[in-house]
Amino acid sequence: MDTYRVSPGSIEGPSTVIDGPEGHHAVDVVRVREGDVVRLIDGEGGEAVARVDTAERGQASVSILETRSHERSTGVHLTVAQALLKGRAFDEVVRRCAELGVAEIVPVRTERTIGKLKPEAEADRLSRWEAVALAAVKQSRGVFLPRVAEVGGLERVAELADEHDIALVAWEEESQTGLKGALGGVRPGRILLVVGPEGGLAAGEVELLAQAGALPVSAGRRVLRADWAAAAVAAMISHETGGLLP
Repeated sequence: MDTYRVSPGSIEGPSTVIDGPEGHHAVDVVRVREGDVVRLIDGEGGEAVARVDTAERGQASVSILETRSHERSTGVHLTVAQALLKGRAFDEVVRRCAELGVAEIVPVRTERTIGKLKPEAEADRLSRWEAVALAAVKQSRGVFLPRVAEVGGLERVAELADEHDIALVAWEEESQTGLKGALGGVRPGRILLVVGPEGGLAAGEVELLAQAGALPVSAGRRVLRADWAAAAVAAMISHETGGLLP
C-alpha cells in the first residue's frame, strides 16, 4: 500500500480527504482510483488503512477501514544536532535519520562548517528538508514525522542538553568513552546526539558542549563521513536502547 500523510486528527472519523501536495501526488502522479486501499499517517502517531471512494482534481476522498494509535513512549526520543554540510549532503542526513525514527533534526552552524546557508535561503531549505523527511518516513513505513528545526548555533545545542536525559557528542578524538559505555545499559527517554561537519568539531566546541553536560563519545575506531555518521550512531543508539520512534 502507498502511504500518504493527512492532517492530525483527521483519521479519527469514518472518512477523510487526501489533499494538498499529498493529494496531488496520490491522484495525479500515483493515479489512485476508486477502490484502491492506501495507508495514512498523520505524523503524530496516528495510522490508518483506508479505501479510496473518489479521486479527482488533485484530491482523494477515502473511507477509514482500520486505525491504530502509537505513543511516543514506545520508542526513544532521539534529537540529532548535525552541523551543516556542503552541497546536498544534509538532505541525506535528514533522509537516513527519518528512516531510522529520529524525533528531531537540528541543523547547526559550527566553526568548521563548509556548507554555508544564507539567511534568505533558510526557509526554502527547511521546506525541502521537511519534504525529504516525509518521503523517508513514508518509504520506511514509519508513523512519526521528525521535526526539522531552524538553523542555529552551537550555543542553542548546548541549551538543548538540559532538555534531554543524556547528551552525547560523537567526536573522533575521543578515546576513553565508547557509546555503549556512555549509555550504560539504561534506556533514557530523551537523548541528544551532536555530530560535527566535514572537518569535525573543534576542541573548543566540544569543551563548550561538555560544560553544558554533554558527554564526548567514540563510535568506533574508524572515522565516518559527516553525512553518514549521524545515521550510523543513531542506529547504534537504537540497538542499545531498544528502538527509536516507530
